Amino acid sequence: MTLNIVTSAFLLLSSSLIVTGCGSTGNHTNQGGNQVPRADNATALFSETHNVLPASKRARRKWDGPIVADLDGNGWQDLLLTEHAHEVLIFWNEGGKFSEPDTLLKGDMHGTGIGDFDNDGLAQVIVAQGGGNGSNPRKPKHIKITKARQMTGNRVLTHFEKGRGRAVKTLDANQDGSTDLFLTGFATPQQFKTGANHLYANDGTGQFTFAGYLPHAQRLSYKSIVTDVNNDRDPDVLVFGGEEMVAALGGPGFTFIDATKAVLGDAYKTTEVSAIGQLDYDNDGDLDLAISRAKHQFSNQLFFDKAEQRFAFFSRFQPLLIDELTIAGNFRLINLQMAYPDFDIYLGKQKTKLAIAGRDDIKNFGSDLSGSRELDIRQQQAFGWPTDVCPKGTKMKDLPKESKPGLYIGYLGDDTWRICSQTRSPTAGVVLNVTDGPTPTTIEPLPAKLLENQNGHYVEVTAPKGIDIQGPTGSVVAADFDNDSWTDLLFIEYGNMAKSHKPIMYMNDKGNGFVENKEHGIVINDLGATGAGADVIDFDKDGDLDLVTANERGTWRLFENHTSDQSSHHFLGVVVGGSPSGKATQLAATATLKACGRQWQQQVGASSSAYADNYNNQLLFGLGACEKVDSVEVQWTNGESKVYWPNMIDSYFVIRHD
Repeated sequence: MTLNIVTSAFLLLSSSLIVTGCGSTGNHTNQGGNQVPRADNATALFSETHNVLPASKRARRKWDGPIVADLDGNGWQDLLLTEHAHEVLIFWNEGGKFSEPDTLLKGDMHGTGIGDFDNDGLAQVIVAQGGGNGSNPRKPKHIKITKARQMTGNRVLTHFEKGRGRAVKTLDANQDGSTDLFLTGFATPQQFKTGANHLYANDGTGQFTFAGYLPHAQRLSYKSIVTDVNNDRDPDVLVFGGEEMVAALGGPGFTFIDATKAVLGDAYKTTEVSAIGQLDYDNDGDLDLAISRAKHQFSNQLFFDKAEQRFAFFSRFQPLLIDELTIAGNFRLINLQMAYPDFDIYLGKQKTKLAIAGRDDIKNFGSDLSGSRELDIRQQQAFGWPTDVCPKGTKMKDLPKESKPGLYIGYLGDDTWRICSQTRSPTAGVVLNVTDGPTPTTIEPLPAKLLENQNGHYVEVTAPKGIDIQGPTGSVVAADFDNDSWTDLLFIEYGNMAKSHKPIMYMNDKGNGFVENKEHGIVINDLGATGAGADVIDFDKDGDLDLVTANERGTWRLFENHTSDQSSHHFLGVVVGGSPSGKATQLAATATLKACGRQWQQQVGASSSAYADNYNNQLLFGLGACEKVDSVEVQWTNGESKVYWPNMIDSYFVIRHD
């Protein structure tokens, strides 16, 4: 039998069918076929960059969004990007253009915390490891990065509790200037009573001891942010993601109290929160919350773009039968992604098994089976349908022995095809040239929310402030995108897997509310993906905030902000280091800028990431028409503070204590 091969995805040797990914594991810049042709719009606020961030074009699962940090201390912010269940990559910023990536870690890695935990001037990374769906609970890993870009001390934190790691958050819980840790996990049966929210105290030398449990909720509430609810400069923690939110207020030392209802009121009942962006939208001096919401993709879903004849599917845990797809010509499947342990593909009534390169070594992450693949199958190659797959009403664990896990594709005649996806782990793809198919899944509305901080208590103001997003959103970014001195919002839509993705941007109307900007220029051309994380970075240090996006089962993309070319708005960047005494690191230091009768505040490390924190010490303040900065006061977590008088605008002011 002969298979019509897609050049970049398959290799045919003799009479065997060998399925491969889009190139070898060592090449991070391979091309894939899961993208829609794009046309950049240079007149819009953003446009996608080319040849700046050499991220792989092979689509993969992601863990959260980008992490921004100057890891080598050269004054340019680098990127740490996690390909879920594959590897963690570092892209070094070399003066406004990123290097080919170095691999920090391989394997199933999750949330990441960055800090100078021993205060020696070098960045250190702590990464939560996945727990193999509960079968292999593990402990976090610790790596130090030198200024020469060497990664040393790759070790497991053996005294930490085993778990199914999720978030790693950094904070100075007791305000002594050193960086402590807050870790969350998907609670194992042994953790049901106490929860999996663990606080670890840093003794100042980078040695951690367990300091206690923080309040917890339902098991899926393992996402979190560190914030300051009541403006007391003592870090507070919000935990979310499941059936409710939890607010833990920081107290003396390492104590936290459950203040959920006092802080959140009825908003604590907000379900399926995917991310929280912190912003002072009205510039009144406290932190408000922008909330995105999307369900965990645990159930089977179907999507159809009839106009473009694309049909997408996602399956997980339970068999999915796509009974009839009408396709003119060959069966073309793009961005097929399967996950450990089920990678097998079968064709036709005879269940002819495709030989997949690396299939016999699936426990080795070097086999690289997790990325996107493509199929191009002729009708006669998949003729007929087996009778023992996707039996109606049968769960994966109850499948008959002869009905093996895998993806089944069959041609029924009269341009009609059938798919059965019966895999224990996620399987997804996009079928092309589909003129008719089953009814798509109805996606439940999950409106985004804006909560205003009113004296340490949050009140919903979503509708009055002009935000109207009914569909699910995978994340939110709060940033001043046009340097007018007011914080804007960008929501990443969960989206339709059969279509491209366009985020929703709201511009801040001088604190009075938000106005949607539909022509922002950001289009994420990944098919078969859902919206995930994003964050800002001034990668070229031109004074406006660029954007890095991640789609689940998609690609990393960098969009350049053109504010510096399109407007006369001014800015000042403030580069924050450690405290004057050297006793406090830069993490969580706050800079308060005063100019033209107003003041603004930003914090090192602030991010809307649900699983990590940034380590970006370059704080960019949009000034609008203001042409003079009066002062910048920096306060470190141990209480040290100092006032500076930058005699500049439209550049970066570097704070040094040499």
